[in-house]
Amino acid sequence: MSMKSGIYKVKAKGHGTSFMPMEVTIKDDKVADITVDSAGETSGIADEVFKRLPKAIVDGQTLNVDAVSGASISSKGVIDGVAEAITEAGGDAEEWKQRAKPASAAAKDEEYDTDVVVIGAGGAGLAAATRSIQHDKKVVILEKFPQLGGNTARAGGPMNAAEPDWQKGFKALPGEKETLKELAETPTSEIDPEYVADFEKLRDQIKAYLESGEDCLFDSVLLHEIQTYLGGKRVDLNGNEIHGKYELVTTLVNNVLDSVKWLTDLGVKFDRTDVTMPVGALWRRGHKPVEPMGFAYIHILGDWVKAHGATVLTETRAKHLIIEDGKVTGVIAEKTDGSKVTVHAKSVILTAGGFGANTKMVQKYNTYWEHIDDDIATTNSPAITGDGIALGEEAGADVTGMGFIQLMPVSDPVTGELFTGLQTPPENFIMVNQKGKRFVNEFAERDTLAKAAIANGGLFYLIADDNIKATAYNTTQESIDAQVEAGTLFRDDTLAGLAKQVGMDPEVLTDTIKKYNSYVEAGNDPEFHKSAFHFKCEKAPFYATPRKPAIHHTMGGLVIDTKAHVLDKEGHVISGLYSAGENAGGLHAGNRLGGNSLADIFTFGRIAADTANAEHPAVDAASGASHH
Repeated sequence: MSMKSGIYKVKAKGHGTSFMPMEVTIKDDKVADITVDSAGETSGIADEVFKRLPKAIVDGQTLNVDAVSGASISSKGVIDGVAEAITEAGGDAEEWKQRAKPASAAAKDEEYDTDVVVIGAGGAGLAAATRSIQHDKKVVILEKFPQLGGNTARAGGPMNAAEPDWQKGFKALPGEKETLKELAETPTSEIDPEYVADFEKLRDQIKAYLESGEDCLFDSVLLHEIQTYLGGKRVDLNGNEIHGKYELVTTLVNNVLDSVKWLTDLGVKFDRTDVTMPVGALWRRGHKPVEPMGFAYIHILGDWVKAHGATVLTETRAKHLIIEDGKVTGVIAEKTDGSKVTVHAKSVILTAGGFGANTKMVQKYNTYWEHIDDDIATTNSPAITGDGIALGEEAGADVTGMGFIQLMPVSDPVTGELFTGLQTPPENFIMVNQKGKRFVNEFAERDTLAKAAIANGGLFYLIADDNIKATAYNTTQESIDAQVEAGTLFRDDTLAGLAKQVGMDPEVLTDTIKKYNSYVEAGNDPEFHKSAFHFKCEKAPFYATPRKPAIHHTMGGLVIDTKAHVLDKEGHVISGLYSAGENAGGLHAGNRLGGNSLADIFTFGRIAADTANAEHPAVDAASGASHH
């Protein structure tokens, strides 16, 4: 069946709600060229797909090509797009799908000697690798997926760090002073002993600020500390209390501004015109990169390590640690082609993330939620399955807080993704249940919001108007229009019309928003005591984004100390083994504040590298790993 030569314009379904325009050139009965315009895609999630699949299809003249792991939706999108072009050209797409697979290169085992091996190339791993190279260390990075980024590539972007000199340039929002006053009135009997002295100092700071009558945004390292501690203090279903380890929490809050400066020096550009906060952050102290989302960090650090001589092995999964005389001295890994990779190293840094994409493991450990559904969605990369925790346990590591699982309340009901619909800072969004009524303080912690959502049937809506829409993270008019067309976002010129579209009683929704607007005007929410608010919801068009809680962050992990050493069950350091980020536990305890994970990974990722450097000084400063 011969095909008509020409350039065929098709659209491929991408990650989330995007559609990618593609051009497929067909010439002399062959697919000669495929170009994908992936501008609308989430950067860093599927870049490897657009490099790899078009080449495989053109080289092999077949649609029987492997999807790129972790980006199956985008992979299918590219294959389907080319199939559509083949059909339009008069070819038989089904026959192309049956053709033989391209032959792959013969697998061969590899062995490396290095100073530092990093397992997992998300933000914590890349921070550890970058910092190790800055210490003149030879570094090998193992990443089981085809591309770097892990969960960090999917993160919202704002990173918590108290920087009062900068923050006081912003006005206080209605409700913020009341929140501080309430916090200061907490009886010290409710504060754990190790935090009392700091809490009392914070109380004095708050008192001085409130008495000054200043109308600026207040913050301090102590406020970040106490909010992290109280925000993570929880009791599970069995009555077990947990709160963040004082030493870890203070290490985080006292070093995170240095992390922001360190990232800035490496080339991450932060938007200094705006202080922001993600859902459940409790306070506006987010340093937001200019580039949208967590990919802003990943590509800067990823490019930096590659340019400075790191050996980066993707599609290489760490299977076992090499342990000799109680010391961790390397890793045995496996490539996707089945070949074996052996890495001998002075230091092994585990940064393979948590286990949020492993529902069975979540269900096994969960002691916080009454029930976790088998089909619950996750915001996580499919790579995040608990590998790093299992590796640590193999070396005798202790774990902590494994039963505490964070659900992200404002996730896409179908995919679990964060950045579909209109995601605005929580001071701006309004949460209503399926009847059109508010049911929670939108400024609260994530578990509070998720519990309230579940009690209201799981599915709920974020309501926004045109002004609130303008504060949404990384949303273009084009993507809004596409989502409205796809039926994943609702838009109407009136609130009554919007209510009808989503099956609510128009009077109920109209009344809810009228009340909310009056609270914004008065600077006080008598119903749910929203801690801060900004805009009224009154300027058409109006929007409703369906949302539902999904698995987001696993608080538990390997027990570490302030130097990022991994500890065994007796509390002793396991020689040669370090961990940072979601792979480790003890910092966020029962609930993590939004914006604290990026703070955590870049701070403890650096600390792990600094400790490894102090304990294993480099003999010579030659870059690159020696390779047998």
